[in-house]
Amino acid sequence: MVNPRGGVTMYLSYDEAVQVGLNAYRTLEYASSCLSAFRVASGEFREYLEDNNLSYSPELIQQWINDSKKYWNHSKLKCSKKALRVLADIMDHGVITTSLQTKIQRMPPYRRLPNWSSTLLDNYLATVNCSFGTSYLTQIRNACARFFIFLELAGVTQHSEITHDMVKFFFTQEIHISTKAKDRYDNEIRRCLMYMADQGLISKTIGLALNKFVIPDLIIVADLPEHESHRFSRFFNAPEKEILQSKAKFDAAAMQLTNLHDCRHYSPYIRKSDLQALRDFNVFMDANRFAYSNELALEWLEFQRAIWSRVKYLTFRRVLLSIHEILRTGTLTTIIFSTHDSKYSLPEWGNDLLSQYLQERKREGCAASTLDMIKNSCSRFIVFLDRLGVISEKGITPEVVKDFQAQDHHRTVAGKNAYAMKIRGFLRFLARKGLVTETLELTISTEIAPHTSIVTTLSDDQIDAIYTFRRNVNRPIGLRNAAIIMLGLRMGLRTSDIANLQLADISWREGSISFIQQKTGVHLKLPLPTDVGNSLYRYLREGRPPSDSPHVFVHHRAPYCRFARGSFGRLLKAAVVVQRNREATHGFHVTRKTYASKLLANGTPVPTIAAALGHVGVDSVDEYLATHEDNIRQCAIGLTGIEYAGGFDL
Repeated sequence: MVNPRGGVTMYLSYDEAVQVGLNAYRTLEYASSCLSAFRVASGEFREYLEDNNLSYSPELIQQWINDSKKYWNHSKLKCSKKALRVLADIMDHGVITTSLQTKIQRMPPYRRLPNWSSTLLDNYLATVNCSFGTSYLTQIRNACARFFIFLELAGVTQHSEITHDMVKFFFTQEIHISTKAKDRYDNEIRRCLMYMADQGLISKTIGLALNKFVIPDLIIVADLPEHESHRFSRFFNAPEKEILQSKAKFDAAAMQLTNLHDCRHYSPYIRKSDLQALRDFNVFMDANRFAYSNELALEWLEFQRAIWSRVKYLTFRRVLLSIHEILRTGTLTTIIFSTHDSKYSLPEWGNDLLSQYLQERKREGCAASTLDMIKNSCSRFIVFLDRLGVISEKGITPEVVKDFQAQDHHRTVAGKNAYAMKIRGFLRFLARKGLVTETLELTISTEIAPHTSIVTTLSDDQIDAIYTFRRNVNRPIGLRNAAIIMLGLRMGLRTSDIANLQLADISWREGSISFIQQKTGVHLKLPLPTDVGNSLYRYLREGRPPSDSPHVFVHHRAPYCRFARGSFGRLLKAAVVVQRNREATHGFHVTRKTYASKLLANGTPVPTIAAALGHVGVDSVDEYLATHEDNIRQCAIGLTGIEYAGGFDL
């Protein structure tokens, strides 16, 4: 008969197969109960075949078992399945292959352990003996014994030889009938490893490594291909003393970070993410015997970047950069770490001059956003000069400036003009230092003529929608948003001044707000309208979370710091849309324009409007004149004396 695996197999008769099975049970020293169960099951199955005039086949075994399930108890079913599996093995191969085990193979794993691991396991079980029942202790013992047998086969003769890569190899090679069973076994082994770590027998991170969330990210540099392992080569060969000292500092900073986030009431999710990042990086350092450094942390993050999700990468990056700041400054003040790398690589001469110019503008009181734009504008110019081979400011000529402007493309003419103005200021700075001619700034052309456009304001329907939103809101975040919108709509405050408004700036006794404007640096004191005061009071009493921040408006999630102005336009739009008004709101600054236009429409003198807006002069109010349609009509000029002259017989 042809064997499905190839070749020819001579099958035994049924009685011969039964006899082979009985002999095997005796030879392998199985208990008499096992031998008896085989004899009974094979005899009953033979009766089944004879009564139904059937010939043996493996399918009939399964059919007979299925038909008999409802008559057998659990013990009978289990013994019959085992016995007929042995019979099928013999009928298929003529001999026993894998259906029976030797006496040593049948021996419980813990009885096969060497003395060092057997003693260690007994000591561990003694510590948990009072916490669990007998059956669960047996499960713990079996799980740990499997791990120690694996170590013995790997040549480990003492606990000090257990390494992270062995744990990783065990995790990937150990197979269980289900993921749930594997998790259960790994958890028991990890607890045993943590016990060994507490006893000072192994590193703590070896136990931490046996985790299905850690193992996939555990990098063993020695196992990496050469083109990848070279990225970490500069971190090898650190003295043992340096490794220990750096790890001690890292652990202290990690503890400080955890305490800071606890004190600042960060969410459980954030604190859990902190622990995961610190754990995984700690395991990586220990597994490869690396000393801690921020450069190592950044290289590790970059290596994992292609594997991790963006959320995980940014989360772990935030944690490790926080550790670096704590080690560098002794505390943590940064809330958001920028993910933007420098766009431009400047030559040394250009970088020095630009730094001096930025320091000068900073002393003049320029805002951070203005300084960023100056830096970007001038960096584009300096990079262009560097590409042309210009090695100092002496190489900046009118021809070079013109060539730069010809190739400097922007999405809009207004954008190009804004950048050109910043570069013109830089050239003016160089001229004051005597590095370029005073007229060089004139080579920067103006791309767009000054113009005045009619301002956009909120419609009456949109204003009604805002007041409806204010009346109906009752949640803390909504109360905050309503107060912010009212400050813009009823007092004309800029977003920067609302965001920077502090509790000390509000005088409830005088009914006023006083502050120094961020844009102009001019002090401004304004009366507090009743509806604005009520919105502020309600937010402070009912909506604002407990916070040490001096600012009025704070985030409603830890660390409860100042609420930045970047979201103001979005919250204004949301307040209007909530009332089913889909008209565009054109950003939060529209509230300031609406405020000024309403003052003008009510007949408020222009100097008073300028003072309320915090403007130094009255000229800036002119753009709001066009919003007062009734008064503009009075400015119309008659057409008397301007007769039409032309064709078409008109």
